[in-house]
Amino acid sequence: MYTNGISSMFSFGLRRLYEVQQVRDEATERLATGKRVNDAKDDPSAIVPIAEHEAEIYSLNKELDNLARNQAMYGAKEGGLSVLSDLLIEFESIVVRAANKGGNSPEELDAFKAEAASILSGINQIANSTTFKGQQILSGFSSASFGEDFNNIAELLESDPEKAQEVAKNATKRVSTARAAIGSAIKEGDSKRAVIGEQLINLNASLSSIQDADYAVETAKLVRSQILESATIKAIEISRDNAKQVLGLLESSLKN
Repeated sequence: MYTNGISSMFSFGLRRLYEVQQVRDEATERLATGKRVNDAKDDPSAIVPIAEHEAEIYSLNKELDNLARNQAMYGAKEGGLSVLSDLLIEFESIVVRAANKGGNSPEELDAFKAEAASILSGINQIANSTTFKGQQILSGFSSASFGEDFNNIAELLESDPEKAQEVAKNATKRVSTARAAIGSAIKEGDSKRAVIGEQLINLNASLSSIQDADYAVETAKLVRSQILESATIKAIEISRDNAKQVLGLLESSLKN
């Protein structure tokens, strides 16, 4: 009967050691990952809201990525259009000066034509070389896109200066309108990013309250479990030694 009691104590000690070690391992895992819920068994009721939070956070981050890509594309396009705008302002200036027939010599008019042709070449170069991720984004702003009159501006400077000025002004207006539209799109994108950023802050805070571990609590549990583990192991060793002593006494008494 005495040995059965010791055996029971020994078994209880082993069970207690297993429980303490489970608490220790759980606290160690939570401190390592920073999460209170690492799998379903930790808190079954938290699994669904955690999954919903993570899905929404993922979706919002993808939306942010798309917005960032669009903003970068708009920025590249605006950069190219800004250069075109400068060229067209210079182009208009040349057209206005060339229109002053009474004050221009034939040589000066030829010089204006050459400058206009040079600017047309520059416009085409910008339109064809402005790219984003390997794709042309200003192909619709080559000199040909402004109409046949634009490409024939050299002849218009001589034959119809007023028409030349109208053509140049319309081209400048078209680029300015495009830049204004891009500016509005960039502004709208910035507003959306700000809203999504606020949503992500709130969602992450909410997820943290559900999922994250309390370091103070888990550290205290780890220290306590380590102490209990040592104490339980010692108690098991004592129970085992006592069991050996009782068995030894029984064997001696049987021999006598």
